[in-house]
Amino acid sequence: MAFKPSLRAVLPPEAQQPARDMLLSLPETRLSTPWFVNVLSGLGAWVASLFLVIFLALFLLDGNKTGAIVVGLLITAGAVVLRRASAHVFVTQLALSAGLAGQGFFLMGVDRLSRSEAVLALAALVLQLVLLVVYPDTLQRFLSTLFAGLSLLYLLRTLAPAVVADVALVGLTALAHVLLLQQGRFQSRARIAPLVTPTAFGLITTLFWVLLMRTWFQDFYRYLFDREGGVPAGVLTLGLAAVTLYSAWRVMEETQAGPGGAAGVTAFAALALTALLTLNTPGVIAALGVLMLGFHRRNTVLLGLAVLFILVFGVSYYYDLKMTLLAKSLALLGSGLLMLGLRLFIARRFPVAGEAP
Repeated sequence: MAFKPSLRAVLPPEAQQPARDMLLSLPETRLSTPWFVNVLSGLGAWVASLFLVIFLALFLLDGNKTGAIVVGLLITAGAVVLRRASAHVFVTQLALSAGLAGQGFFLMGVDRLSRSEAVLALAALVLQLVLLVVYPDTLQRFLSTLFAGLSLLYLLRTLAPAVVADVALVGLTALAHVLLLQQGRFQSRARIAPLVTPTAFGLITTLFWVLLMRTWFQDFYRYLFDREGGVPAGVLTLGLAAVTLYSAWRVMEETQAGPGGAAGVTAFAALALTALLTLNTPGVIAALGVLMLGFHRRNTVLLGLAVLFILVFGVSYYYDLKMTLLAKSLALLGSGLLMLGLRLFIARRFPVAGEAP
């Protein structure tokens, strides 16, 4: 599979030269600088921001709760203005580092003033939602989505019944799937186009972070929220499986693979069987959904994330099996043989799907 098709593969001959001319006219093409210059500029910006943070922490904000909030908001607002004024790598990195420092000062002041974790989570949620819209930077928008998602889930876990946060996690997962499935349509709208990709990646990272905490750090997860883990893992797995099955149906519709045909039934049966076999490890079916979207959108970052977390949650699944080491080894061997057999079946039953392009 070619994840980045060439111009020749996607454009007719008469449109290739105009496309090349347009690409060469872009500012990032004409004003490109060596990578090491960009690295040094970014490093210099972060060092400058670090000295600013140290100065403010030592001399201006020591014990001053309101001052930390005001200065934090001023620094964050200044970072937004600075980032909007220039796209130079030094300015970009300086604005990003200063903005993160400003957010830290603001949240530190809110925490000292309120002494309430719920108020702190609410302040972080509101701040990150505002920055998601007004800060024109992909990395900051990704971080804003991640922190906003975690703040929302923490707020729900502390103030609402535990089941609400798990339902919200499934909802955030569904939103990420919709953003990636409808990525082309959303990116055709000028106002929301820059938000689509970083928001989707931020939501997926939120999903994996929460599932990682639930799976590998259960005691710390319960201690963090001071309550039980919410809905059983099996129920959460079924919710994530429903989102994955819906996405599989939409992908088959978009690729004209016939979701109601033999190929669709085989895919749905395989996903449903995987979900049922890994009921106590919801991360497996969640990672499979991301893997499917990565292949569909030809996004190597999504593919890498999905493969990494399939391995992480797969290890957890086999670790939690109530079996002897020999039985676990045989189960692992049987699973591998089953996957190989399924691949051979798909290659023989659906030759087009099994052939390499």
